[in-house]
Amino acid sequence: MSEATIEGQFKSTYPVTRDKIDFYQKNGYVQFNDVLNSDEVNKLRTGLARAIDDKKGFVRDLAGGDGGGNQKILQMLNLWEYHDEVKQYITGGRIARMAAALTGSDSIRIYHDQALVKEPGPSAPSPWHQDQPYWPSKEPGMLSCWMALDHVTVERGCMQFIAGSHEWGEFSPISFEGEGPALKDLLNDEQRKAWNPIPVELQPGSCTFHHGLTFHYTNANTTDHVRRALVAIFIPDGVNYAGDEKMDGPFSPTISSEKGEPLRGSKFIKLV
Repeated sequence: MSEATIEGQFKSTYPVTRDKIDFYQKNGYVQFNDVLNSDEVNKLRTGLARAIDDKKGFVRDLAGGDGGGNQKILQMLNLWEYHDEVKQYITGGRIARMAAALTGSDSIRIYHDQALVKEPGPSAPSPWHQDQPYWPSKEPGMLSCWMALDHVTVERGCMQFIAGSHEWGEFSPISFEGEGPALKDLLNDEQRKAWNPIPVELQPGSCTFHHGLTFHYTNANTTDHVRRALVAIFIPDGVNYAGDEKMDGPFSPTISSEKGEPLRGSKFIKLV
């Protein structure tokens, strides 16, 4: 795929005010309401339903299930490669421009998208963690957009954040299967005193953005309804390849950068 910016739908601009930028930079996360209209939400639901049926590409149970029909946290990566509805959403530019505004970047690339689905009943909580330790860069700056495709409450598994935790540095990766220490066990006394989880409930089409070092968590889905979210992870200017392949999996073979060079790869298309 060429380096050229790809055109798509979902093109209209959503305003990102100075107050929102300041909130993000101070707290490491920020909420936006009604980013997508109902038609756009339904389009993404259609694409996600097809993705769940097809299960193309990288698919796993984040909670360590056997890959059968009862995934506790179903994760599917890079849906934009296989499903037009998601491709239009990712390449249209709206959420990429929001990411650029929050980070002050002139250009934004996609690292990957991922669907995160928690069915009612057998789902599991996603443990407190940072995203940065799983990514192939040491420089902070990469960020995620977590888009709700359902009405997401605490009971249904909405995002929860620790405000300001993106200033605490990078911690070790946390096991989603319950092995090893919990993230909170790694904190110092001052950080433990600042531990105040903030749940962010969302309507369909609303979203949060969060910094790669921000502590976050979601409950198990204890309701009778599915919880569907579509996440897009962005690479702004100034993010270089760490060269240690700590995010091995599906992306290492596509990375074209040498250690210390700007993070580039055949799947990391330029959006803005």
